[in-house]
Amino acid sequence: MRCHQDGRTYDAELHYARALELDPNNAQALRLRGMLARERGDVDLALQLLKKAAGQQPSNAEPQAEIALTLMMAGDLQRAEEAFRAALALAPNAIDVLTNLGALLQHRGHLNAAIDIYREVLAQDATEVEVRGNLAKALAERGDAAAALDEADTAVKHSGGQRGSHSARAAVLIDAGRYADATLALQRALENNPADDMALVNLALCCIELADTRSAVSWLQRAAEINPDNARAVSDLVTCLSGQNNHDEALRLAESFLAEHPTERLVVGSYAQALLNAGRQHEAEYLVNSEQLIQIFDLPAPDGFASADEFHATLAAEIQNDPSLVSNPVSKATTGGQQTGELNLQGTPAMRAFASLADSTVALAAETYLKRGLIDHPVMLPAAPDWTLRAWGTLIHAGGQQAPHMHPLGWLSAVYYAALPPGMKAEGAQAGWLEFGQPPARIPCLIKPAIRRIEPAPGRLVIFPSWLWHRTLPFRSTAPRVSIAFDAMPFSRRLSSL
Repeated sequence: MRCHQDGRTYDAELHYARALELDPNNAQALRLRGMLARERGDVDLALQLLKKAAGQQPSNAEPQAEIALTLMMAGDLQRAEEAFRAALALAPNAIDVLTNLGALLQHRGHLNAAIDIYREVLAQDATEVEVRGNLAKALAERGDAAAALDEADTAVKHSGGQRGSHSARAAVLIDAGRYADATLALQRALENNPADDMALVNLALCCIELADTRSAVSWLQRAAEINPDNARAVSDLVTCLSGQNNHDEALRLAESFLAEHPTERLVVGSYAQALLNAGRQHEAEYLVNSEQLIQIFDLPAPDGFASADEFHATLAAEIQNDPSLVSNPVSKATTGGQQTGELNLQGTPAMRAFASLADSTVALAAETYLKRGLIDHPVMLPAAPDWTLRAWGTLIHAGGQQAPHMHPLGWLSAVYYAALPPGMKAEGAQAGWLEFGQPPARIPCLIKPAIRRIEPAPGRLVIFPSWLWHRTLPFRSTAPRVSIAFDAMPFSRRLSSL
């Protein structure tokens, strides 16, 4: 443990291994060696050791909590949640476990459940400033702006302005569109921590919204100097420089970053637009060619369902009754509708059938990209033999739409249509269609990008690289349009079952 704490991981590994030679069932050595394996990136070994530790101490919550953290690191978020809940069954008031579960639920978009857990933690210890900041952000994302600001103010008060509380307050203000007030909060945060690169990025965002692009560039340059690996800082800086007609610097910055991080989707997207703004349409087209990169599949009903109509009706009902639905989530693209948190793709027969369809379609899409000669294209650089799916459901009502957005964490992204309003097609003018190419208004478009629109249909799955900007067109029909979107997240191989 001393070697481990001192960062002498090689020596720690030798001592843990020797301890387990002497006592193969030593639960503490199993757990600590499992934690070390996770820190060194060996997820499979970590899970093997932690599972054995849990078996040796079935009433101890610690190994289950460490299993959950390891699954989080591996991107297996559904099983991570299950492991956290198993730990809480053993230690219901464990603040660390509750806090981590709340953060996981918030990350997965289960805002109501996260808020309940944060309040449970604060009922035990009202001085947990980070938890209160997370609660404030979750409330803001749910649309409870006043309650969110109250919690953020309390966090600042309890912390004396330290430990990121001003940054958390600024995030709430940004969600509320109060950019001038957020600027003041971020300046306070930077007084406490001048090296906070994400505070600088958010300060630049406020400047952009306040039409002060020159200051935004300065803040983003500082953020990129502090953390050259910050993709958000680099992407936003490329966009700002490009919009100022500083094309050479924008392109040099994007190309330099992508030489080190070729799979970073945020920067691929900003690079494509910068190339277009610079008049280099042919090179931009290589990155956003909709004919090459967007694939459309009309899928049959899966086994276990009598018809496609039955399958789609079941999916639509499950999404419409999902307890994580939030109306107009502040940090998402959905307006005039509702969106679920991440769906449990193993939770029901319909979800399992959908996951199987989605998995097989991702595999087919990857194979198609290879057949098209795109093995060295950015779309295939993140590819791996296996992946996990992170999916969520969306209900769009009359007049609603998805604003232009991309999916910066995905490899491939997709949308699957479960139910369409019966009158939508009759409205004409491509009402409710899916559109690719047009960035949000904050992205300068000196040259108009090419646009492609795709008609939705029940059972249709549209798959594309995650950096492509896309939106939906509004429609007037009264029934909702129900769809499932997902990101395919690659990893080297699927984790063995616990």
